Amino acid sequence: MPRIATSGVLTIGDEHGGAGQACMELIASSLDRASREAVALPEAARRIVDEARSAGTRLPGFGHRVHSAIDPRVAVLFGLAEESGLAKDGVRVARALEDAIREQIKPIPLNIDGALAAILVDLGFPPMMGKLLFIVARVAGISAEVLEEYTREKPMRIKVPVQYDGVTPKEEKLTR
Repeated sequence: MPRIATSGVLTIGDEHGGAGQACMELIASSLDRASREAVALPEAARRIVDEARSAGTRLPGFGHRVHSAIDPRVAVLFGLAEESGLAKDGVRVARALEDAIREQIKPIPLNIDGALAAILVDLGFPPMMGKLLFIVARVAGISAEVLEEYTREKPMRIKVPVQYDGVTPKEEKLTR
């Protein structure tokens, strides 16, 4: 079973788990841009969204398959950050980007990765922490799944298929 946990961690990359880091980089570059160009955060956000829209690129930390109107976890995290006095420019930039996306494209809500990224920026963490904290959280979840496997399932319960029905290596080369 430990191999399952290791495999789960190894699946984390830029596509799955990288949004936090990418959003932290986006927030940091937005803050840098506002300072460098001597513009307010909302204006820097508008410029960034306009450039992303023109380039046809997505902005990390925005949108969710399930929470299409609002991600309720964002309000909880931002509320805790506000109450603790931790919400600063990272949170303000995330909200400014969300507003600019709504104005220039359509309503695409900030998601949990974006909220965590904003708070981590406000706490002074480097962007790589966005991915590392995602890994730490996943290890806890995967570990719980391993524990369930050990306590609930029969050993060696895996059934090997009688006949392989996947793509052959020769067919796979043809599809590339």
